[in-house]
Amino acid sequence: MNQISGNAAAGSLDPSFGTGGVVALPNGARSIALLPNNKLIVLTGASLQEPITVAQLTEAGALDPSFGDGGMVEVSVTGYRMLVSHILVLRNGNYLIAGYESGTASTRKYVCQLLKNGQLDETFGEGGLATIRVPDIDAGQGVRFVSSPEQKLTTDAVYFAGEQIAVSEQNAKIYFCAHVHSEARGFEGVLFRLNSDGSSDTGFNDRGYVVISPDGGSSIRLTSLTAQGDGVLVSGGFRGTTGSREVAFLKRYDQRGNIDSSFGVGGTVLIPNGIDGRTSIINSVELNDSGLIVASGESGKTGEKEGLLTVLNPNGGFNLIFNQGQPLYADFLPNLFFSTSVFQHSGKIIVSGSGGDGYVVAARYDFFGDLDPTFGGKGWVVHDSIVALGVESSELTADNKIVVLGNRSLQKSAVRYLG
Repeated sequence: MNQISGNAAAGSLDPSFGTGGVVALPNGARSIALLPNNKLIVLTGASLQEPITVAQLTEAGALDPSFGDGGMVEVSVTGYRMLVSHILVLRNGNYLIAGYESGTASTRKYVCQLLKNGQLDETFGEGGLATIRVPDIDAGQGVRFVSSPEQKLTTDAVYFAGEQIAVSEQNAKIYFCAHVHSEARGFEGVLFRLNSDGSSDTGFNDRGYVVISPDGGSSIRLTSLTAQGDGVLVSGGFRGTTGSREVAFLKRYDQRGNIDSSFGVGGTVLIPNGIDGRTSIINSVELNDSGLIVASGESGKTGEKEGLLTVLNPNGGFNLIFNQGQPLYADFLPNLFFSTSVFQHSGKIIVSGSGGDGYVVAARYDFFGDLDPTFGGKGWVVHDSIVALGVESSELTADNKIVVLGNRSLQKSAVRYLG
């Protein structure tokens, strides 16, 4: 399959970024975030043998000499056996970093705050670092965090995503979700809330956290966390107690930590799997300026994998304009799944993920759920000049370009294409 090409055509790799639209990131890169000036911030720290660093890239994808030492700053944190997973840019230009304790008996998660120059903000938490301890949900009997996205937890090969982090622009609260396991209760999710100074917000469910059970099922995956007004949306998938196939869900919690019964049905939206034996999960949730919710992910049946895309109204009802109110299952490539989504300023939706033999795929849909042929000539593109990459995140620049974080084994790359 040939790469779509053309002069400044939507869907083409951006030749002004790196080498032909691709930038190899520093070793151990874990997460990227977009800055308002179209620069990138890159978080590293994938092993205990490597320091935690942040690097700033120019709009062209080179290390920015105006930041730190040649574009990089080493983060001097004191978390015990701390590894990092996500970086988030705050409205004031500071950064939040989510981290976790290495090891299978992990009982700590971490959030630290950096200033614009990459130095620790020592007014946050204790010397810049807030420690989140495993909740006492099972009388302290064997409760542990499950930290790593790659960690296999059960004999039926269920994999759990790592922690997620979000900040409410309305009240500056910090939301953080993770997974826990205990002998008596099995696998559950936990949603924590911190104050802007890194302290636990005990006004949230009177404890500072909410336990998210799999609605009577056997396991749960939390894959996306999005602040929505004065509440927060949590999404992913859960598996039934009888080993039934995974069901995609969204839940909304209000500012007091209660499930918001005005959202969906009793606070929960389930993406119907229908009668054809699907397995579905939501990987990404985004909001547009009017509050519409776009949820993207993957859905499979009898070994086939398809991209999942649906649009919800702010109250969790299925939007009747997008695909006539039904989830959209994309199958324009074999083994297709969507990892991330962004709302463009035009109201169109760009999803990115993997398909075919594992190459980066991007597609653009209009608000009726139809592929937009002005994007790549047919609504979707495969950049097969890139070695097969899995997509972890995507961001939309101010000038409508899309930046994707791609992952192949231990090497990660930033890919930018024209929107």
